[in-house]
Parts: sequence; C-alpha cells; structure tokens
Amino acid sequence: MLCGGCCVRTRNARLAAIRTFFSFLAREDPALLPQCQRIRGIPLKRTEHKTVEYLEEKEIQTVLDAVPASGRTSIRDTALLLLLYNTGARVSEVVTLKVTDLRLDDAPQVKLLGKGQKHRSCPLWPETAAALRAYLQQRAPQDPRLDQLFLNANGLALTRFGVRHILRKYAAHAQLACPSLTGKRVSPHTIRHTTAMHLLRSGNEVNMVSYWLGHADINTTHIYLEIDMEMKRQMLQKAEAPTANSHPVAKTWYPGVADSCGEGTAIMWSQSAHEQPKTCTNRGGISSTSHNSKLHITLVMLSST
Repeated sequence: MLCGGCCVRTRNARLAAIRTFFSFLAREDPALLPQCQRIRGIPLKRTEHKTVEYLEEKEIQTVLDAVPASGRTSIRDTALLLLLYNTGARVSEVVTLKVTDLRLDDAPQVKLLGKGQKHRSCPLWPETAAALRAYLQQRAPQDPRLDQLFLNANGLALTRFGVRHILRKYAAHAQLACPSLTGKRVSPHTIRHTTAMHLLRSGNEVNMVSYWLGHADINTTHIYLEIDMEMKRQMLQKAEAPTANSHPVAKTWYPGVADSCGEGTAIMWSQSAHEQPKTCTNRGGISSTSHNSKLHITLVMLSST
C-alpha cells in the first residue's frame, strides 16, 4: 500500500491513516482484534528533525510593502496579509472565516475556528482593523448569500491555493528589495511561524503563544524556542564562560622558511598539550635536547645558494 519514491513523512502519514482505520475496524468487529492489533503495531519510521523557517521583521515588512498602493485586489491583499501576520492563523482558518466572525469596533478582534472545531479569539491591530474595514466596503460577492470573508477576483470564496498564490507573488516581488528572502519558501504557514517567533521575541510566555496559535499541546510551541538564534545569544550572555587553561605550543623545526633564531633556519609550529617549548637564546645557533626528552626539536640548517 506504500508506493515507492515517497518520503518518510508521506509513508508515516499513510501508515497513521491505516492505523486509524484498523482501530475503527476492531471496534466494529471484535473478532478481528488480533489482526488489527498486529497492523496497528507496525512502527513508524524515524524522520529527520528540521527546524521551521520564518521571516525576520524586515523581511515580513518588505513582503507587506510589496502590495501596490493601487490595484484591483490591493485592498483585499493588504487585509489578507495583515490578518495572517496579526493572528498567525492557519490558512484553513482564514479561508473559512466569515464576515460575522469580525468585530471591528473600539476593541477589534476576530473569532477563528481551528482544529477539532475549537474556537479562539485574537485581538487585531488598529492597522489590521482599518484594512479590513476598507476591504469590506469594496467586497462584492457573486452570490449575496456568500458569507466567506475573502473572495477571489470572480466574487467566489478564496481557496487556500489562492492564498498561497497571492503570498508567493508578493514574496517574489519583495526579493528585489530584500535579498535575504531569496531561497526562502514563503507560504501561509511560514507567516504563522513568523508570528509565533515575533511573539516570543517580544517577551511573551510560551504558554500564551500556544493559546494564541491554538495549539492543543504546548510541546508543539516549543519548536520555536529551538530555532531563534537571537534568544539563544541572550541566554548565552547571561551565563559566564569558564576560564580555560592555555596550553603551551611546542616548536618543530623544518627547512624552507627563514626564522629569527638564525640565518637560513626554518620553523613550523605543532601543537603539544603537555610540553614546554625551547626558546632561542642567541642568534648564532640552537642546542637540541636529548632523544629521551619529551620535547623533540630537529634543527636543519639550510645550505646557502
């Protein structure tokens, strides 16, 4: 049932679906319980743990600035991008958003329907609320009964593929003004990661960020603590570095390069952890130690040409 050429994550996702099906089958027909247990006991393959990708403050601002001031869909796109960044909402939550889910009074907020049919409310910036008000004034659904908030150019409900296309279009334009965006895969979920990172950088507790994003498990939010190098640097600055003992360096003499210890003498340094190097005492020559000494110096005098 697993096709060749699929990545490990794809195979694990398919195996999870198979496990769920046989769990249901065992409840429906207990006589099949032993076979179902064996199938559900098939282990998942280990996958590579990759850090999530997000945008820095300058990068997300450049993407927002890439929306033209005038255009057929500029007002809608500005409201859409600001709402994504403001709330950190999943793309599925945005495309199912209804006009009635908005509250744009003195305390603007939006009600989102997340995974597991769980509702949560997020406050809105005044800039986001203003952009949404402007969009609602020119929103023109093909069917007046259509209550989805964001519509495409034809007056139909905007899909998640449409949101992805809009975001990638402006991210491509923003690369000209912000070269650091080059090579980054900007998707609606990248904006969600960006919101989480910027909330944590602002000093918010990880559990509050978890509530904001609608995570069922706070451990899901912990991945953002692993990837922020700025937070890691601040943590390192609060811890004193230990004092390390400096080890002496032993000298081994080789021909080829002149040195201050004598005319036509060559030197190459080699590391030695437990030996004290011999130093030159005069310009005329050097006395070597015995073969029984821990420090072995070989002196080779270069012949003049």
